[in-house]
Amino acid sequence: MRISVLKEIKPDELRVALRPDQASTLSRDGHEVYVEEGAGLASGFSDQNYLDCGALVRPKAQVIRAGKLLLKVKAPLEEEYEDYDQDKILFTYLHLDENIPAPTIQRFLTSGVMGIAYEWVGGDQHYPLLEPMSRLTGYLFAQKSIELSALNKGVFLPANERFLPGGNVLVIGAGNIGLSAIKYFADLNVNLTVLTKGGAEQLSKKLRDRFGDGAPDPDRFRSLVMSVNQPEQTVQELAALMPELDILLNCAVRRPDMPKEKLEFLVCKEMIAKMAPGSIVCDATACDQDLLETCISSPLLEETSTQMGVVHYNCDHIPARVPATATKLLTDTTFKYVRSIANKGIVEALQEDAYLKNGVVCFQGHITHPYTAEKKGFKYCDLDSLLDT
Repeated sequence: MRISVLKEIKPDELRVALRPDQASTLSRDGHEVYVEEGAGLASGFSDQNYLDCGALVRPKAQVIRAGKLLLKVKAPLEEEYEDYDQDKILFTYLHLDENIPAPTIQRFLTSGVMGIAYEWVGGDQHYPLLEPMSRLTGYLFAQKSIELSALNKGVFLPANERFLPGGNVLVIGAGNIGLSAIKYFADLNVNLTVLTKGGAEQLSKKLRDRFGDGAPDPDRFRSLVMSVNQPEQTVQELAALMPELDILLNCAVRRPDMPKEKLEFLVCKEMIAKMAPGSIVCDATACDQDLLETCISSPLLEETSTQMGVVHYNCDHIPARVPATATKLLTDTTFKYVRSIANKGIVEALQEDAYLKNGVVCFQGHITHPYTAEKKGFKYCDLDSLLDT
């Protein structure tokens, strides 16, 4: 199979979808690997590194034309849609279920490309291609928010020694992103409050399961419970916290049991206004105005905005701040599937791997992922019916 590795054109996206050593493995397997010029530079891989590993380094047009399997990191921008057609397989993060408007998705679908979304490869609440980036995201948002607090509020958040007063942080959510943030803050002895659905006992178990003996002790921070039945009660608790917070970091997304009709925002703009000037608000989820009214994701790594005196940082691809680390973590997980598609062909690979099949979100102009179809208002089309044709 011909495999093409594309250079990212999204602003500040510095990761690459395949390492030179992996290109070497594919070449030994008998495949042709094409790499767009400069694709790996920001992650520490020169064009010569790829050439030395058996890849062919070419301009974009040649790489696109040659490849059957196209490898990227981030969802394609609209100007990239014309690069794809029904004979191509695009393997990347796609996030069609998030902030992309339905008309834009429709333009993407007209290419006919088979889109396999990293974020949906998996099942049974386990998504192995999403997990490493989510975990890294939590650490990086915690790190960045501390930097911003020092810069904008003059507060040194960590309390590494007893004489240091530390700062006050609220983390919302305890999924992969949230657990990383909790660990980062707790290790620095920040004055931490955590809001979760399950409360202290469930949070303690999640921390132990993830970090083992290195798990933070929940007794060292305050734990709040998100009330699904009485969400306004939780809102009132959070509102009372706002004046004392230095950082609010949201790591949770809206679930079906909390529709907008039930609770428009967990944190509204009036609550943000209660925070002291220079305080920091971050939404790590890249979901625009989901739980936090004032948060809109940004494609830029260092962009901030200030609303009511409060500094907002909402980068939608923060792992790109550390492209070498992020590329290794990501490609360590994606390569298994890349090699399977290449060696077996797409149909056999999908038939043998339910996790990979779950990742196919579109094919031949149809949405083949039930959740995405429902959320974006598209008709769902069963993938098997398309493969049979």
